[in-house]
Amino acid sequence: MKLIRRTLKVTGVIVLVAFVGLLGVGDYVYRTGTKVFCGIHTDHAANTPTRFVTPGSGRGPFRGSGWDRWVGHDLSAWWVPDIPVETVRIRDPHRAVTIAGWWMTPNFPSNKATVIVVHGIDSSRHNFDTLMPAAMLARAGFNILLIDLRDQGETTCEDGRHSAGQDESDDILTAAHWLKSVKAIPLSRLGVHGVSGGALAALIVAAKNSDIAAFSLEAPVFDFNKAATHEVEYQGFPGFLWRAAYWAARIRGKDLMAVTPADGISRMDQRPVQVLHGTADSRVAYNNARELVRFASARGQQVALHSFEAADHIEGLLLEPDRYQAILVDFFESTLKR
Repeated sequence: MKLIRRTLKVTGVIVLVAFVGLLGVGDYVYRTGTKVFCGIHTDHAANTPTRFVTPGSGRGPFRGSGWDRWVGHDLSAWWVPDIPVETVRIRDPHRAVTIAGWWMTPNFPSNKATVIVVHGIDSSRHNFDTLMPAAMLARAGFNILLIDLRDQGETTCEDGRHSAGQDESDDILTAAHWLKSVKAIPLSRLGVHGVSGGALAALIVAAKNSDIAAFSLEAPVFDFNKAATHEVEYQGFPGFLWRAAYWAARIRGKDLMAVTPADGISRMDQRPVQVLHGTADSRVAYNNARELVRFASARGQQVALHSFEAADHIEGLLLEPDRYQAILVDFFESTLKR
């Protein structure tokens, strides 16, 4: 009996030590995997709506030599030197966060149709993959608000980590209410175009707010568990450590799944949604788009899927820019200008 108790005690200690150790590793994965640069990356620093370029080798939206074909790619056809651009600072009324942005106004105030363009994780409004779609839409007459999400670009640095859209979605909402109160843009004339991590945040916005009119999503995460496992592997860790990282984040007071992309679709309430996704996406698997569409269809929510064949992460924007522009403009023409 004494031996059994001792064995159980030793086993309990081993289990406890293993659990604490796993949480410790999970905390490291969480802190490493969610780390973002509080500032503007060097490759993007000189980019503005007037003039922007692609980042250098190894600095693109996807890894590997495939990006090298786009280094130095001529984007001058998409520059917009003739559209007024105002640098704005938007204060969050609930937190000590000030959002940096560019307010592009080709036809304001006569035209109220407006799109918030949101960058991906560890990026900023200075990146070509937000400036390019912003230019496409501005040329078509839409007002554009490009914003930096917290802990990135020139927006307030809280802790240097992204929260899988939980806090970043609040920045989009703060920007939306600023447009309503300061620029008199009705939310019924407001859409969001989110890129990668920005698309994830946009889906969470849809769950939190029922008034923003339309959502365009480039390479969105849908099944967050699968995507997070893939991201942990992408960062060089074993995929199973995602769950340990999740609980480590919970201990730190951050629930990375408090609101999910599925919640956004479930609460979309027939608002227009479109998805643009490369079939060869190595960062956010194309299957996310298909699962999102299937989930939406099962709930009576229509989602238009625009696939870019053989395109890696965000690469459809470069491979088929004219088609990309047509998709964006047609979508927001039909949803915001009607």
